[in-house]
Amino acid sequence: MNTIKYSKQDLNIIIDRLSKGDIIAFPTDTVFGLACVMDVKAIKKVYIAKGRDFKKPLPMMCSSLKMISDVAYINTDAKKIIDNFMPGAITIIFNKKDYLDDYITQGLNTIGIRVPDDDWILKLIEGIGKPIMVTSANISNTGSLLKWEDVYESMNGKIDGIVTENARGELSSTIVDVTHEVKILREGPISMEEIKRAIE
Repeated sequence: MNTIKYSKQDLNIIIDRLSKGDIIAFPTDTVFGLACVMDVKAIKKVYIAKGRDFKKPLPMMCSSLKMISDVAYINTDAKKIIDNFMPGAITIIFNKKDYLDDYITQGLNTIGIRVPDDDWILKLIEGIGKPIMVTSANISNTGSLLKWEDVYESMNGKIDGIVTENARGELSSTIVDVTHEVKILREGPISMEEIKRAIE
């Protein structure tokens, strides 16, 4: 596989390539991400590129509250968290809508969703017209990466393309499960204390 280098000016080309099943790494407001569309072959390519356990579902990125509501059930606590922290460095675990195929969630009834604080990514998602799957652009069980050169060094030949700019954050997003009681699964830039204040 030849890993093509893109710039953010190549947005329309990247939208086209993702839509056709390519997997492409790009910088986010947190760490570097690896993206694909909701297609079984494209999702499989991401798992193979990362060496990721197929039992671990990929997170999803949406561009709006409406897009989230199309694929997941938004309860009261989730709505408060969305209103306070999205777009931003938080991934919320929702109960998924029934029509969402099992290959997207690896058979689970839940889905992790984030709306990034990044206008370029939001335009990309809007251009595709549906949510995309985005996980960290690194080999599984190694640290998240921020610089495109580091991603290219570790994943060259394993992914279809990479955007040659650096990520803006330092930590992966906070992950909070709202399917029952509100529970933090991974603390990142947004703390449990901040989330507790938001849902009071």
